[in-house]
Amino acid sequence: MKKLLVLCLLGAGLALSAYGQTKKQDIIRLLEISDTKSQASQMFDLMLPSLKDLAPQAPDAFWTVFKSKMNIDSFVELFVPIYDKYFSHDDIKGLIQFYESPLGKKMLETTPLLTQESYGIGQEWGQKIGQDVVNELVKAGYF
Repeated sequence: MKKLLVLCLLGAGLALSAYGQTKKQDIIRLLEISDTKSQASQMFDLMLPSLKDLAPQAPDAFWTVFKSKMNIDSFVELFVPIYDKYFSHDDIKGLIQFYESPLGKKMLETTPLLTQESYGIGQEWGQKIGQDVVNELVKAGYF
């Protein structure tokens, strides 16, 4: 009886382990087909000029080495536990199915354009707000 119980527990543990492994594999697949790596790379490229503005005294060599150390694969791996936390395995499978559909593929093709345009609009919006605040503070005598 003890042997049967041990075998059942062992089998259940292996089944749960296989389920978790399969979910992880599906998350990685989702991240691949949803073009997360390319989007992360694009995000870094968009952020780099802003980072350079924050540290204008940093030599070009710093930024060359900085960029070389930005391993997109290891960055994307950090997403796996986040997706695991917020999405069930069925959710992940549904997202894979969506991104393999014509509409999902269109979303993937359009997302970089949306990101680029949104980033530009966000910059303009933030600059306008900043200028408005400066104007108000000048009017109020703070400058």
